[in-house]
This record gives sequence, C-alpha cells and structure tokens, in this order.
Amino acid sequence: MKSMNGLWAAVQAAQDAGVEIRTYVPGYPITDLAAALGAEISVNEKVALEIALGASATGRRALVIVKQVGMNLLADPLVISATHTIGSGLVIIAGDDLGPRFSQAEMDSRFYGPLAEIPMLDPCSPAALHASILESFTLSERLRIPVIVRVTARLLADEGPLIPARPSLAAAQQFEKGALELTMRGRHQRHHDRILVDAENASESTSLNRMAISGEVGIIAGGRPAALAEGLGVSLLSLGYSNPLPAKLLCRFIDGHRLILVAEEPEPFIESQLALSPKVRGKLTGHLPRGPLERADIIRALEGLEETPEKKPQVYESLAKRGYKGVCEDCPFIPIFRALGKIDVTVAGDAGCAIRATREPYQSVDVVYGLGSSIAVASGFAKKGIAVVGDFALAHSGLLGLINAIWQKRDVLVIVLKNDVAAMTGGQEAPDLTKLVETLVPTRRLELPVSEEEVEAVVSEELKGPGILVVVALGKCTKQASKK
Repeated sequence: MKSMNGLWAAVQAAQDAGVEIRTYVPGYPITDLAAALGAEISVNEKVALEIALGASATGRRALVIVKQVGMNLLADPLVISATHTIGSGLVIIAGDDLGPRFSQAEMDSRFYGPLAEIPMLDPCSPAALHASILESFTLSERLRIPVIVRVTARLLADEGPLIPARPSLAAAQQFEKGALELTMRGRHQRHHDRILVDAENASESTSLNRMAISGEVGIIAGGRPAALAEGLGVSLLSLGYSNPLPAKLLCRFIDGHRLILVAEEPEPFIESQLALSPKVRGKLTGHLPRGPLERADIIRALEGLEETPEKKPQVYESLAKRGYKGVCEDCPFIPIFRALGKIDVTVAGDAGCAIRATREPYQSVDVVYGLGSSIAVASGFAKKGIAVVGDFALAHSGLLGLINAIWQKRDVLVIVLKNDVAAMTGGQEAPDLTKLVETLVPTRRLELPVSEEEVEAVVSEELKGPGILVVVALGKCTKQASKK
C-alpha cells in the first residue's frame, strides 16, 4: 500500500475542503508545507490572518500557515475574531518547533486555544491531521470562529496510509452583521453561553478521540505522543482536541484507572489542568522530561510510575553540542559583521542572518529579540546605537520601529542588509522598500563587496550625525542564488 506523510495529508485536506485563500509567513517547520499548498506569502502573520478574515467574511474558505512565534504576531486579530465572528471556515495551522531547532524560543501553541477562547486540535498522525483539518473547517463554520490545528516537524514527516480524496465542500457563508448590534461584553457573554458550549460538546463527541482500555494504568496523550504511546500494554486515551478538553471523557478515564501518565510535548499543558488528581503523573511530577518526547521516555516513565523521580542536575544544551554554525563563509555581509565587532557601540540585530553574528568570530551583534525588532530596540539604547535589520525583517515589522523612531526623534543608525530574499527561511522574495525608506529618512547605499575598513569608516562617519540615518548594504546571498 502506498503511503502519505503528514505534509501531503494536510495538502489533501486543503484540497478536499475547497480552500480558496491560503496565506503564510515562512519559518520552520511550515515553509515546505506552505510551498506544497501554493500559499501566498505575507509580510507578517498579522497581515496573513487579516487577509484570511477578509476572505472568510465574503464567503471564501481560508487557511493560514504560520510558525509558532508567528502566533504572537497574529494574536491581536485572532483574539478579536473569536467574539466578532467570521463567515466561511477559517483554519490556522500553527507549526511548533520542538527543541527548538530554528526558532528564537521554545513555544507551545496550545496555550493560544484558551487565550483566544477558540478550539485547538492536536492530531497524532497524518490520517488524524487530514481529519482534523476537515473537522476544523466544519466546526469553524458552525461556530463562526477561527479554529487552530497544531503540527510539528515530526508529524509533517511521519508516514501513514494513503488518504483518498474526500471532498468536504460547503456553501459559501457570508459574515452576519447581526453580531454588531451587541456590545463587546454582550458578544463575550454570547460566546461563553453558546459558542464555547458547542465547542465543548464537539470535543467530547469527536471521532478524533480514541480510547483503548487495558489494565489499571492509563496514558492520556495529545498530539504525536499519542502515536508513541500505542502498544505499551496499558490503557490509552488519545485526545483530538487540546482546547477545549473533553472534561467528561477525561473524568471517566481517570476514575477507571489507578494511575495516569500524561504524555504531551513540549509543556505540561494538559497535565496542569488535571494536576489536582493525585493519580496524575507527567512532566510536572518529573516522570517525563520537558520538551519533545521519545517512545523510550514514555516506557521509562511507566516503569517508574509508582516512584517519586529523583531530581537530577539539569545539563543545559550548548551551541557546540547542537552543532550550530555561524555566518556562512561566503556571506557577502561579513565585512559589515567584522567592522561592527570593532566599533564600541551597542548593536541590536533581528532574527535573520544577523543572529549568527552574535557568535564568534564576529560577536558584532549584542541583542536579538525578534524578527524586525532591532530598530525599536536600538531606539531605547542609552546612547546612539546601531540597528541591523534584514530586508524581509524590515517589511515584517521593522518598518514600524523605523516610523516610530522618526516620529519620536530617536538617534539610531540603521543598517539594512539587502539581499532581496528571506535567506534564513528558504529564499522567498523580499519586498524592496528602499525607495520608501529614502522618502522617510536620509539614506546611504553601500554596494558590496567592500573591505571591512571601508565599512568601519562609513559607520563611524554616520554615527556622528544626529537623528536617524540608514545605510542600505546591497549584497547577494550565495546560498539562495545557487538554489535558484
């Protein structure tokens, strides 16, 4: 029998659901999925969701694909949309980078379910992912709210049986203006009174829940750990929803067993809601490690379920142990990184290629808080400093920091690394904002290659001037050029 991995199961589901609008922002682990879906790139995740909301309001099913940290960007319209209501189905696929491998932070997107008060589905296999996406569109249209489906790199790579086409189309559903007659408080009251009750019933009755009874020890699992926990000789309750949790089903399962192990990743999201029961074991009790899980972790936890685990000193993972590399040897911006390392000025970078310049041998970037954050961060320095920002990061959110710096008359030197691509996430085309920047603030172009001495001279000269100055460094990423 032919097989299908999780990535193509999601693509099949989007086709079956008749999704018309597909938006995304690149990043691990969803870049390849977005490409396979033929999704349209957006400058940031907030914009990606807002486009989808417009599509939904006018009767078109929409899908938004974002990485875990991207959920932070789209949180504003997401939270509002839950009580504002929508039209046709809108589903968000949130890709969690467990580990993490290519993200600035380890996050658990499941927390956005209760925060936004919307359903969150957490499939354990390619077949479950396909079914979850179809169920999410149906649920989204019934409740008139967005629904989130969480994926991980391993889930997208996991192989399962071939999934035949299963069209699940629905009539176009326009936005209803009746909700606008209620106050914000009234909409929230209705949301709790009607919408969340319906979501709770869906969580209890979904066919995505799977239960097998065997003995007096049971495992409650969500996401991929449910697949890891199969065939271990104990009872297993695999949950389809992480929010809302099926409270009645969970109570029956817990009551029917002497001890319970909660297997989930990366955080004790489910366990923390069940922790009042003395039967429950998991990450909070030390029986399972924080972060991603392996089958061996679950087996080891079952073997020691009766005991209180001994707390061992934590060994913190280092860059050397992970095997991370720094700036590419043929990076055109190396002269800039070398020059900045020699200048005694605080430098803010963004979560693009510049993040690698924090390490040896350059150590030219001091702080990196997020994609596009460098200009705003540098605006807060005690003395005039430098902001290094990539051209995609500038479009993503850096432009807002630049506008604010102009408005508030900050002293900042901005260096834009312009290579015309999102180099860290697959080489997608970056919008050219050079002319726009030139209309806002004095701008100087620096054609690479140049020596680090020339860069140092330019930077030193521009630092002397008051206010905001921008240096646009033009170079070509050799890695992305060779791919194309």
